[in-house]
Amino acid sequence: MSLTIGPQRFSFRKRPIAVPGDLRIEWRVSIIVLMLGFSRSKQASLAKLHLLNDAVRAPKAAALLDLVVSSSPGRIPWTFRIEPAFGRAIDFVVGDGLAGWTTTADRSALQLSIKGVTLFESLKKEHDLLTSERDLLSKYAKSMTEAIVSAVIGAARRAT
Repeated sequence: MSLTIGPQRFSFRKRPIAVPGDLRIEWRVSIIVLMLGFSRSKQASLAKLHLLNDAVRAPKAAALLDLVVSSSPGRIPWTFRIEPAFGRAIDFVVGDGLAGWTTTADRSALQLSIKGVTLFESLKKEHDLLTSERDLLSKYAKSMTEAIVSAVIGAARRAT
């Protein structure tokens, strides 16, 4: 085995399938800004953000979110997904100065900065952009309290 040091030849190939929207960082950053913007005080715990992210990505999870918010908390076990890509998007949101770290209900949380609020207002004005995501988040982000988040997490732990 020999290692060669020097320029290597490589090429790019056109792929027939576009990258899905949920894998694009711009989509994820915009969704996080919407999640925070529609939440109370423009802030939300990481647990709440993960629940909202799951609901935005999967119709079944969105239906569970509707049940959780409209019924008594803790009755519906919801095993939600924690996605590494979502965590990386949060790092971009913080790194770009759109939000900063804080705490809420003794949990790590994010709160929109002035720059983030400006982006949130711009996203809200675009009527044909992120319509289904914006509708879901505007309906549930504010009404999903940290008490509901705790109940969902507790119910998920009891179910396993």
